[in-house]
Amino acid sequence: MKKNYTIKKIFCFQLFALIFMSQSICFTKTVFSNEPSTIVTIVLPYKDATASQVVFWANEEKDIDFRKDPVLAGRCTASFTATELAYFLEHTLSQMVVAYAESEPEHGFFIKLAIKDPASRECSFSIEPVANGIVITGDGRTGLLYGGYEFLRMQGWRWFAPGDEGQIAPTKKKQLFLPEKKSLFKPTFDLGRGFHFADRPDQESTDFWIWMARNRMNLVGYRQATGDLQKKLGMIFIDGGHIFEKVLDPDRIMPSGKILWDEHRDWYGLPKNGKKIKSHALSTQFCVSQPDLMEFLGEELLGMLMKDWNEADLVNVWGFDVFGSTCSCEECKQLGNGTDQALHFLSALRDYLNVARIDKRLDHDVRMIICAYDGTNTLEGPQNPFPKNLIDSDDKAVFYPIDRCYVHDFYDETCKKNNQYRKYLDSWFSQSPSMDIYIGEYYNVSKYEDLPVLFTDRMRQDIPYYHKAGCKGITYMHVPLVNWGPRTLTQTLYAQLAWDVTTNVDAFLDEYYAKWYGSFAPQMREAYKKNEEAWRYISQWRNWHHTILRQLMGWDGKTPKKELIFSENLLSGHFDNAKEAIRSGRHSIKLLAEVLTIVDKVREIAIIEQPYDLRISEDYRLLRYGLHTMELMVNMLAYYEALRSNIPDQGNKEWDNIQRVAKEMDSYWVPIKYAKIGKAGIVSEDALTRTQLKELFQRCKQYRIDNNMQN
Repeated sequence: MKKNYTIKKIFCFQLFALIFMSQSICFTKTVFSNEPSTIVTIVLPYKDATASQVVFWANEEKDIDFRKDPVLAGRCTASFTATELAYFLEHTLSQMVVAYAESEPEHGFFIKLAIKDPASRECSFSIEPVANGIVITGDGRTGLLYGGYEFLRMQGWRWFAPGDEGQIAPTKKKQLFLPEKKSLFKPTFDLGRGFHFADRPDQESTDFWIWMARNRMNLVGYRQATGDLQKKLGMIFIDGGHIFEKVLDPDRIMPSGKILWDEHRDWYGLPKNGKKIKSHALSTQFCVSQPDLMEFLGEELLGMLMKDWNEADLVNVWGFDVFGSTCSCEECKQLGNGTDQALHFLSALRDYLNVARIDKRLDHDVRMIICAYDGTNTLEGPQNPFPKNLIDSDDKAVFYPIDRCYVHDFYDETCKKNNQYRKYLDSWFSQSPSMDIYIGEYYNVSKYEDLPVLFTDRMRQDIPYYHKAGCKGITYMHVPLVNWGPRTLTQTLYAQLAWDVTTNVDAFLDEYYAKWYGSFAPQMREAYKKNEEAWRYISQWRNWHHTILRQLMGWDGKTPKKELIFSENLLSGHFDNAKEAIRSGRHSIKLLAEVLTIVDKVREIAIIEQPYDLRISEDYRLLRYGLHTMELMVNMLAYYEALRSNIPDQGNKEWDNIQRVAKEMDSYWVPIKYAKIGKAGIVSEDALTRTQLKELFQRCKQYRIDNNMQN
């Protein structure tokens, strides 16, 4: 059957059965045995639900106003669910024919689809066996779609990565399996599960949206070119972020002809030293005690919601991302801590949006999200009660522990950094009534981008903890759309745990390795284990605050006069000094070299065994980049120490290693990345540039040339 997205070859593998103990596939039994020419009827509650009509309805999303016409919206999603069931079931059972009808047939097996509330995007659903068939009922239209995929999951289908190459088909069979009794399915994080996409207008992928739906992920940034598909899939749209740096650019020309700084200097936050300087105007949070500024920003936000963000259900309204201070004026200090000040600001915006909603300038309800985050000085929960209008409007918060440690679990009290974050998270739940809170993780933060970092051990512990602590939704920065390599496991495990934190992760991993790598599973599992161990200290080496990378990037390349900072500020003090960090880094290099050797040997064997050759080769390329990046970081730190300690021979040795790795990395590209936030476009950087150490390498090289230092 022709789909509205590309259908390529489906690979069918002879795999041994592995059932992981989650709510996905439990208590199943054979309920239908297929015979030649048997018809399976998919029943939809719509008049004239014939094959041609259902296919048409399934693809008419461009002609539907999903916000204003829930009946047509429900019919579109239900019909798409039906066509997905038909396509995959025809590739599951031998010689099966799918038919469509608006009522149950008198004879033969049927699958009946129903939606309790077509206006809702509620994700819960049920699957109920009845005489001669099953009934899949979604609480909302999104739930119905997920119910269809759950039924296919019961038959053995998996979607580990986007596109046809990322799906796993069961061996052709003659039987269907169903729950023995009615089964109810409800997501653990019922506020939503997804990724942070804000302000990246060209970050689009039809295959990725479909992968999200098949894995029950629903938080996404609205995208113009593919937005109609996103709506059909029942996505919840979340936009915004650190939006006020551009709005409050001090050089912004105002209608008066003056720049904003000259016209409204009082709007900018007062630094602790009491001096406002234009060049540092955005280094302190703006002054939230200025009523005219609140009105100005309310109008700016409303304009965004009426135009570019008109489809938004949720909008992130965050302060400057500066890791700086809040305004020190007396009026702001009287409001409370940084979070109280931010909530005061959000409350003013809520009043403004409520009036705009009454006046019909805003045509739909939008919930705002404040971030609890180091960069905006809002990590600690408020000292004062939450503003009532925010509670009444169901506005929310997202907690982002950007500098967390990945050596330890989030709740590990022996880890000073994580324990501090845990206390801050608890402080957000201490007020009553409190906002609903999302947890925001960093499984692909921009300092980690394209590195083959795995978080399997952390996710299996931390995600259930986040839910237990009270978080009702989950998201992470920033999702890669292509070339996942080893991160395929991160993506699919994240999606599974976000839906069901009670998943048996060991069984899930058994199934993943068996289905994704076939007979090569034992070797790849060993490689993944070593790889995860090698990157345990990723947030000590590379992150946004107090890390080795950050300090090296600030080095001028000349002979250093001081030691790098190795203290408890460096993420719980896991390295007391550079010597310990270098020793740990050398161990990681050794592990990563072993990983590359294992995968390279497998790659040579798998080159003729599709699709494993494609998957293993993609892993190899990313793992190679990972090894080179770790080598460059460690060698650069060792070189820094050799220069600082005035050991020329050691410095020359380390420099030779740096040049070798830099030359190698300058010879190949890494996967694409997106242009600066807020700007369309993609770039493809050489591997050396992508490490963020190329400029330092050039500074060091120039210094050596200028000083006739031996190479």
